[in-house]
Amino acid sequence: MDTHQILGFFEHRTDGAWVCVKPFTLTTRSASVDIQRGMRFDYGKRVGGVDLAEYLERLGSQFGS
Repeated sequence: MDTHQILGFFEHRTDGAWVCVKPFTLTTRSASVDIQRGMRFDYGKRVGGVDLAEYLERLGSQFGS
């Protein structure tokens, strides 16, 4: 999967949160984490060592969210 394809697994809410719409496994350098549909990620919530909301925001601004 290309890096930006992760955006297809999330919906960006107007309050700034990212919510998972399709389950998948997030694999980082430090962990492999199952992300389930409905999980919400706000700034500061780290998953597998990554602030997922911040990461998705950067990708969204680069590739469109």
